[in-house]
Amino acid sequence: MMKRIPILLLVLMAALFLVTLDRPETWAGWLRAFAEAGMVGALADWFAVVALFRHPMGLPIPHTAIIPNRKNEIGDNLARFVADHFLEPAVVRAKLQSVNLAGKTATWLKSPTGQQRVQDLGVRVAQWMLGALHEARVRGFIGRLGSRQLAELDLAPLLGRALEWLIQDGRHQDVLTQSLRFAMLTLHDNRDTIRGKVQRESPWWLPGFIDDRIVVQMLDRVETLLLEMSLDPDHPLRGDFNRWAGHWADSLQSAPEYAGWGRQLKDDLLANQGLQDYLYGLWADLVAALEEDLQHPESKVRAELGRSAANLASELENDPAMRDWVNDWLVEMAVVAVDGNRHDMASLISDTVRSWDPAETSQRIEQAIGRDLQFIRVNGTLVGGLVGLAIHAVT
Repeated sequence: MMKRIPILLLVLMAALFLVTLDRPETWAGWLRAFAEAGMVGALADWFAVVALFRHPMGLPIPHTAIIPNRKNEIGDNLARFVADHFLEPAVVRAKLQSVNLAGKTATWLKSPTGQQRVQDLGVRVAQWMLGALHEARVRGFIGRLGSRQLAELDLAPLLGRALEWLIQDGRHQDVLTQSLRFAMLTLHDNRDTIRGKVQRESPWWLPGFIDDRIVVQMLDRVETLLLEMSLDPDHPLRGDFNRWAGHWADSLQSAPEYAGWGRQLKDDLLANQGLQDYLYGLWADLVAALEEDLQHPESKVRAELGRSAANLASELENDPAMRDWVNDWLVEMAVVAVDGNRHDMASLISDTVRSWDPAETSQRIEQAIGRDLQFIRVNGTLVGGLVGLAIHAVT
């Protein structure tokens, strides 16, 4: 419909010109000048608009069909313009700093829609990953990768460094304390089992009450010792444990015999097919349990994802300092990512334009801005007519 308006105006100008061509009246001269200049303006703008997309009337006039002929250059220039002006680091940073990303994220995560999206996304990702583990290619790849990584490990120094890290700041003593408490509770809960075991295996000639009294006294003393060690950070045996842990950490990292032990242990692990089958069985059972849970409407994993999202949102809302830090971190990460890849990102434009057919490209652009182009033709007709009036007035 819009294309018809410029044509109708051109026809109107031509008709007005023909009607006033042989009229001697003064008013006819003014109308004839307006119509004549309007026709010139209409034809000139029609030529200019058409020349953008195709050859006017099919004639191969130079500098016509500009978009089809220079499609690739236009795409390259557009990509360069986007990279230099839209993806420039200062522009990206200014835009992101004006948006409270952490605050908006927290608000979204607390909404029912946000929590539902997080749960759905987490479940889909988990299902996809678990499903991939059923692929023989994936299992073979993970197995080969794990064996290669284990083969390249030097276990003894690695264990020594881990123990050394535990010794720093007394972490190994915390581990010892928890181990002592666990041993004490285990011993207390199994006293009757131990006493019965000793009674069954004692010599027949030893009276049972004597045997039981010895066992009870021994268990009491062991429990007392475990309790004292767990409560007293300066217990002498803790000092012995300190020296033993430090010596073992150094020996694991430097002693040749421990290095040989680590290599032997590694080789045994790699060669032990039964152990690998057992570990794979445990892993398969875990995967099956997770898959079953994810398929259940009351999935524990889904519920945990929702709780985690809500907790994260609450923490971000109630901690302005953390929210500011997250915003700064997100801005810097986005700026670094965009700055390092902006030309690659913008090349999506040029590569896409290059892949288009020239005629298809011209058609797409014409459809996108065709209405404005028709207004250009209308304006050309009217402006041309007004210029014709001005020239007629001067002459």
